[in-house]
Amino acid sequence: MGLLNRVGAGRRRGVAGVIVIAAVVTAGFLLWRGGSIADLPPSQGPSTAKTVIPTVLASRVTDVASVAEAADSSPTAPGGVLTIPGAGRRNIPLPAGAGVDTHRLVADDGWIVMGLTFAGDPLREPLYAANLDTGAVRKIADSAPLDFTVAGSRAAWAEWTCESSWPSPMPTEQAHPQPQVRCSGWRVVLADLATGESRVVVQGTNPDVVDDAVSQGTPVAVVPAVALAQDTLAYTTGDLALGIQLNLLTLSSGASRALPLEAPVGSMRWAGDDLALIVDSDLHAAGTSPAGYAYPYYLDSELELLPGGATTVRRIASGAYWLAADADRVAWAAGGANIWTAAAPGWRPVRDGYDAISGPYLSDGWLGWGGTWRETPFLIFGPGDTSPRAVPDGLGLTGGWLVLGSEPDEQALPTRLDVVSLSDLK
Repeated sequence: MGLLNRVGAGRRRGVAGVIVIAAVVTAGFLLWRGGSIADLPPSQGPSTAKTVIPTVLASRVTDVASVAEAADSSPTAPGGVLTIPGAGRRNIPLPAGAGVDTHRLVADDGWIVMGLTFAGDPLREPLYAANLDTGAVRKIADSAPLDFTVAGSRAAWAEWTCESSWPSPMPTEQAHPQPQVRCSGWRVVLADLATGESRVVVQGTNPDVVDDAVSQGTPVAVVPAVALAQDTLAYTTGDLALGIQLNLLTLSSGASRALPLEAPVGSMRWAGDDLALIVDSDLHAAGTSPAGYAYPYYLDSELELLPGGATTVRRIASGAYWLAADADRVAWAAGGANIWTAAAPGWRPVRDGYDAISGPYLSDGWLGWGGTWRETPFLIFGPGDTSPRAVPDGLGLTGGWLVLGSEPDEQALPTRLDVVSLSDLK
């Protein structure tokens, strides 16, 4: 599911709702305080990994210079409304008073992981996991990360501890000062959804920050991106001075290999054995400006693909954000919230959707995206469909499920959650 993750998460959005999303991301970053998770002993930290196999990353292969050059198969209008009988819905019981953060909702293999908010404590958003077979719901972290990934009965995410402060005394209004951000550390967390137990896989310190173009110059930390498969955990480490590194850890054996990257990664998703990455591009160095000190910043992003076992990254498209993937296809937004997809083995971009304010969502060959609650319903595009179908109470596609919920007004979150297996849809 396309969950936002620091710089490059949502460039050039052509919809008004993006400002709300950016504000939520910024607030979540400034308020983040790590949850109560037990660290591994220091001897199991990154400096003493069982097996480290440095691999030189070959030069990037460019398959498509720009999404503007790719094929366009975008449908022109929805092809009707999908009606789902009540008997086909499976309700997920939510804690009393909980609302679901639809931007933080991922499912796989009988589990759904989601961020929940409560009216009595609106600034805190704990992370919950629900078993889709038994209906049991448990809290797995005190604070929902900006981005997390689920595979089988495990979830993984990166969390960091940062504090911000404004200069004192405050300059004049014309100076437009930036907050001072200090980041004491980060860690990559792996959680067992069946037991609720979590462990820190790797941790480190990284004081680097960059300007977030979405939040109009708000500095954010350069933190790991994480993608979890059944037996492989991919995560990035490093900083702007020493370089960014992609780490591929085999969970069953503890073996890992490392590949150097050219820039920070905004988000990653597994497409079968291939790893899709949205990588920042067009770096502008730190310096000074009339408004004061300027942190480094990136103006663009690229969608890249690392085939399983390969050392060469394939460049698929530029200007990508909101990444999603399933077994043999990836989906992303670009150019004013248009939805694009690319499928194995050629990975050629095709424009499949339009005017998305949330998503894309991709699962089991189904593509989905959401518009505004009042004007455009959630749309899904199934295998063999010639046009998308509207789902008025749709929230997302993830892990083989169509997620449904109460249809709130623009100031509320869904307080009811249902799922329907995609295998039951026709």
